[in-house]
Formats: sequence, C-alpha cells, structure tokens
Amino acid sequence: MRVSLIVPAAGLSSRFHQSCLSSDEKLTAKSSKLFYRVGGEPVLLKTLKVFRHIPEIKELIVAISPEMRREVRGWEQELTGMKVRWILGGNTRAESVLKALRKTSDRSEWIMVHDGARPMIKASTIRRIMKAAGGWDGVILAKKVVSTIKKVLTEDGHINETVDRESLYEAETPQFVRRSVLVRAYKENSKALVATDEAGLLEAIGARVRVLPHGDWNPKLTTLPDLMIAKAMTEKNSSNEVRVGIGFDTHRLVEGRKFYLGGVVIPSSKGSLGHSDGDALLHSVSDAILGAIGAGDIGEWFSDRDPKYKDIRSTKILSAILAEAKRRGWEPYHVDTNTILESPKLYKHKSIIRKSLAKCLGISGMDVSIKARTREGLGPEGEGLAVTCQAVVSMRKIDL
Repeated sequence: MRVSLIVPAAGLSSRFHQSCLSSDEKLTAKSSKLFYRVGGEPVLLKTLKVFRHIPEIKELIVAISPEMRREVRGWEQELTGMKVRWILGGNTRAESVLKALRKTSDRSEWIMVHDGARPMIKASTIRRIMKAAGGWDGVILAKKVVSTIKKVLTEDGHINETVDRESLYEAETPQFVRRSVLVRAYKENSKALVATDEAGLLEAIGARVRVLPHGDWNPKLTTLPDLMIAKAMTEKNSSNEVRVGIGFDTHRLVEGRKFYLGGVVIPSSKGSLGHSDGDALLHSVSDAILGAIGAGDIGEWFSDRDPKYKDIRSTKILSAILAEAKRRGWEPYHVDTNTILESPKLYKHKSIIRKSLAKCLGISGMDVSIKARTREGLGPEGEGLAVTCQAVVSMRKIDL
C-alpha cells in the first residue's frame, strides 16, 4: 500500500485567538495556534511526527499560510525519514487539500488527510484505519455521539426537536480515501471547495465511505481550553514514560585505519581498531539505548566473534538497535556525549558530527550534545593510543 499524507494547516486560528481574549491565561502571541506547545513541542510538529512510524506513507504535503513559513524552517531534522513538502494553502480547508492533492504522486493509491490541530492521534489508530479500508472508497475516524442533540431553527433558541442520536457520529481525522475517487469528487462537485471534510466530498458523488468508531481521545485543538487540556493530559501521561541509558566504549588507535566518529570520517593519521569500523561514539550511543530498553549490550547483538559483522558500519548497528527500541515502544529524544581524545582535535569537526548523529537518531540537532575532552597527556587517550566515548541517551515511550 502506497499512501500520500495531506495535512491542512493553513487556517487563521480565529476561534483560538478569540478564546484567548476572554481567558486569564497569558500566552505569547503566535501566528498560528499550531505553534503553541503540547508535550514540549509545537502542536503541528507533534502531529506530523506521529506519522513517522507508518512506513506505508511515502510522502507528506503540508498546506500552511505564508506567515507560517518562517516557523517551520528547520523542521526537516525533526521529521527525518519523511519526504516533506510545504505548500501554501487556500482560502478554505477543502481548497488547501485540493492544492496538496495536486502535488501528490499519482503512484499513491490512497490519500490520508489529517488535521494539523489533532496532535493526540495514535499510530495504532492510524494503522487500524488503513486496515479497515479494504473494499471501500474511504474510511474515516469517528466517534459516536453521546450527548443529547437538540435541533433549533430560530434565533431565539426555541427547540424544534430532539434528534435521535442512535445513528449519529462525530467525524474526525484521519480520513483515508482512494486517490482516484477523491480526484473525481473534486471534479464533479461544483461546491467542492466549501466541503468541510473528504467524506462529504465522496458522499456527494455516491462513493462508499464508512466510519471507524474509536474510543481514544483525538480532539481538534480549536480553542485555548482545548490546548490547556491537551497540555495537561500530555504531561500526565508522559510523567512515567521516560528512561535514561548510559553507554561507554574505548578503541585502540592504530595506523592504517580510517577514524570514524559519530558516523563521520575524521581526518587523522590513526583510526580506531575494531571488528566493525570502530566508531566508539556510535557504539557508546548504541549501548546507552540498549541499556535504556533493558536489552543487554552491543556485544550481545553484534559479537566481534561473528565474521558477518567484520568491518560493519556502526551506522547500521545503531539503526538495528533503534529498530529494536521502536519495536519495544521507545525512541530517543536527547543525547549527551563525551569524546576523550588527545589527537586529532575535534573542535572544527563537532558540528558535522552533531548533524550526523542527529540524523542517525532521527532527532533535532538541538537535542544532541557533542563534547570533546583531552586527558592532558595522561593515560592511553592522553598518549594518543586510544579514544574513549561516553553517552547518556534519554528515551521516551511511543505509541505502538
């Protein structure tokens, strides 16, 4: 299954800003509600990052307003592994989706649309939606209406009738539709650009769309109280979902070997001796991750007695360990490292090492610390005979 993800995020946030005026909460003004933070990161970024765990999604098109372009610069590092395209949205949600749809690959059989203001969606729920789509033109996430619904037709608030709620559902996103059917719906519906969701577009042309009821909390953050509740829920749910691992590795330095550090080749007359490429920094980070998830040490996973690991790149070792961490429901969000080395000096190489390690871990460079130390001529490191690396990796629980 090949899926293109569209995230409409170009709204004016009018109702949110209006709700702020009547609140005692003091917030720094932002161009969009999507840049306020939930769980320590902007709402829109938090929303997008959930979809990193869905391999069927091959591209991501995000429709934003012109004012938002400056804010999203540099997010590519946070969204490592995703092909992201930022476009300017339209005057309505439906117009934004249409503009994004025109940018999607025609190789994608399915389009998934998800509101940028719904950061609490779970990866497991997204997978359920895709699984439920077989034999249908579309499937949408929905919640059964539980409140009593009154129909009011006059401005004075006079109740006309109480609506039978038995067959009523509240539409949410993601909405998952066949690309060809969505394209046809836009062409055949003269009122397509004022549609409020994709299901409505498909219904108008007689396509078969189903709801997938769910019991999770997947709110659209429309007002300030919505944001405050989401922040409170995130802090509550994440309080016991953090682990820390410590890693340590030393390699002898010898002539005739390349010197790998953090996935980067550092110019040096000596390199690390090892069964692998000898990247002590990536080994220490890998060990720290294994420690955080309770999965032993790097020697148990990549034995130096196994010939198949001879000269293996340490980036592959770290990638395999990250995959195991993800399988167990954990991902790194910060790493602090020390490299103890007399020569070569690392000052001018620290930036590229930092970028490389951030890319390997799929986190922002702002969450990677690369520190270099010497031993003032003492010990094997100080004598230029060895390199030692230490790492502390912070891990957080992710939804499976």
